[in-house]
Amino acid sequence: MEFAEELNQKIIVHMIQTMGENGIGIADPAFIRDLGLIIEMTKGSIYRSMGIPHPTHAFFETIVGIDINENDNTIHSHINLNMLEKFVEANKDLEDDDDDDPEIS
Repeated sequence: MEFAEELNQKIIVHMIQTMGENGIGIADPAFIRDLGLIIEMTKGSIYRSMGIPHPTHAFFETIVGIDINENDNTIHSHINLNMLEKFVEANKDLEDDDDDDPEIS
């Protein structure tokens, strides 16, 4: 796991440096929020290749499909944007449920 953590950090640092060099606002709060998800997704991919469980695996399997072309043995992935939108909407509903708590004066 230590190797996976270090590799993930190297990949992310390199990505951030490259993006910063190309005019991406890496200090922007929205970018930093997005980066948190990218870090966990990247870590999940590394963990999978090492046989280490990670919570992102089920998310990947639900949202990302794989097509294998048997003629040339190429693999293509596609993101099910409809499923991703449903996931986001379902979680918005969960967040709204948290707001139903009575206010304390």
